[in-house]
Amino acid sequence: MSRIGTIQLQALNDSPSYANPFADGFSLDALDAAIESRLDLIETWLDHAGENIIDLVVTTEDLTGLGMAMTYLDDPDIFRSVVKSSSQAAESRLAEAARRNKIHIVACYYEADGDLIYNVAVLFDRQGAVIGKYRKVHLPVYESWLVTAGDSFPVFETDIGRIGMTICYDQMWPEATAACALNGAEIVCLPSAASPEIFRLQTRALDNQVFIVSSHSDHSLIAAPNGEVLANAEDTPEGIVWADIKITEATTSGEHFFDYLYSGIRDHKERHLKHRRPVAYAPLTNSSPPLANYYPASAVESAEAKQLVYAEHKAEMLRQLKNEQHHWHWRWQGDPS
Repeated sequence: MSRIGTIQLQALNDSPSYANPFADGFSLDALDAAIESRLDLIETWLDHAGENIIDLVVTTEDLTGLGMAMTYLDDPDIFRSVVKSSSQAAESRLAEAARRNKIHIVACYYEADGDLIYNVAVLFDRQGAVIGKYRKVHLPVYESWLVTAGDSFPVFETDIGRIGMTICYDQMWPEATAACALNGAEIVCLPSAASPEIFRLQTRALDNQVFIVSSHSDHSLIAAPNGEVLANAEDTPEGIVWADIKITEATTSGEHFFDYLYSGIRDHKERHLKHRRPVAYAPLTNSSPPLANYYPASAVESAEAKQLVYAEHKAEMLRQLKNEQHHWHWRWQGDPS
């Protein structure tokens, strides 16, 4: 039996305006102080995870709060400089929290590798060692302005099971979780700035016969390989939820499940694996599948077009700072436009 959990902290959405490069009163000292405050809060809840004997806990995307700096193109060096200092502080403090509480932690923050910056999910073991890193593969356009995409979905062995990771926008592509599962993942951790629909996470879990552990600002949850929601933080402003799981039994069917009768394979994941038909899946790995013929090139590819988009993005950020009505929204369902 293992206990897996997720931390939900809505306060991380509310960085002070002076820590925002788009604000008139911005200062690097204020941003550094905001990062320290965020790490203090996260450490408090990691200690709660330890008190509740949780084996694996997941935290949200961009826990150091650099999302605004990441899209501030007036001075990209702000983001680049703060990434280096904040990632070092995050890794040091998270490693100590993992070691102190004897827990595995999946945490997400921006990290530099030479001249390139990645959005990484980092896996710490119970001794505080970094045993795995995943670099976000699918980047929203605004994130790709200063961040480089990853190109693989690695899986890492731990004493509770094999762990894969995706980040936020990745979950829009079923292939991301599928790649983790096919690489051997039994648990897929999903730090996310946005809050995915519950049905989407249930589907990712069920289609791939894996546990999904997601952390975001509301309805952070744990879904089982059969799609059942085992824990849901709902609208809790601050909290941690967990579930006790048996990985070795999680994908085993009952004795009278009809596919067991016909295939002789009791494990759902094993049966799905052995009944795959990769010969029919060529469009999934084709960079120009037939669907591409129906769509023109992106409208935002030239430098001039990018500047126009950034101007509107900046205007939207200023509207948010002034608490004015937003012109843009994030949800497809119920689209008011």
